[in-house]
Formats: sequence, C-alpha cells, structure tokens
Amino acid sequence: MMKHVINNPGGRKKLSAEKLMGNPIPVRFNLRQRTRLEMKAAKANMPLSVYLREAGLKAVVRQRVTGELMKVIRDLNNLGTNLNIIAKGVASHRFDPFCQECREAVRGVNEVLHKARVLIKEKEDEENGATLE
Repeated sequence: MMKHVINNPGGRKKLSAEKLMGNPIPVRFNLRQRTRLEMKAAKANMPLSVYLREAGLKAVVRQRVTGELMKVIRDLNNLGTNLNIIAKGVASHRFDPFCQECREAVRGVNEVLHKARVLIKEKEDEENGATLE
C-alpha cells in the first residue's frame, strides 16, 4: 500500500486582508426584486453576489429630492410653460400684450432661482459643516 504524500505541507496560504471576503452584509429583497437582480446578473454572466458587489461599489448614488427642492422644480416648470406661451405670442408678432407678462415671468423666474440658490447654499454649508466637525 502506498503512503499518502502531502504536496503542500503548510496548507493553503492565507489570503491577504484585501482579498479576504469577510463580514457579510444581510440584504433583503422581495421575490420580484430578487428575480430581476438574478436576471441582470445572468445577463452580465456573473454570480449574484459578485454582481451586487460590483453594482454597490460602482453605482452613482444621488441624493433624494427634498420637498422644498421639488417645489422649486415645479415652480420653474410652471414658469417655463408661461415663458413658452409668451415666446409663441412674440413669434406671432403680438408684442404689446406680452410685455407686462414678460416682466412678471422674468421676475418670477429670478425669485425661484434665488430661492433655489439659497437652498443649495444652505445644503452645501450643512454638508461642509458636518465634514469639518
């Protein structure tokens, strides 16, 4: 009978801390979400865990739109519609009735833009203050 020969007496070499995949993070998905993720992973020819890791590390995460910012966006959209109507009127050579409306619309756009700038500045100041502390 042959004796068992150990080809690697020290065993498997330990992985470096960079290559070691420890500390799992539990994430829950409903059935529809999981199926969709599995289909995307299969399409990318990756196991689900690798796909999720790549997506999580390379994804661009955008900040949620606040209610205040949503109101500013809505106001700008409404003013844009008004300006479009005015532009159509000017294009059809009816200038006089639109002069006052133009001034009001421009004033409104400037007010909304000022509010948006103030909100963005406050948000940036809050974020900068949080990073400095």
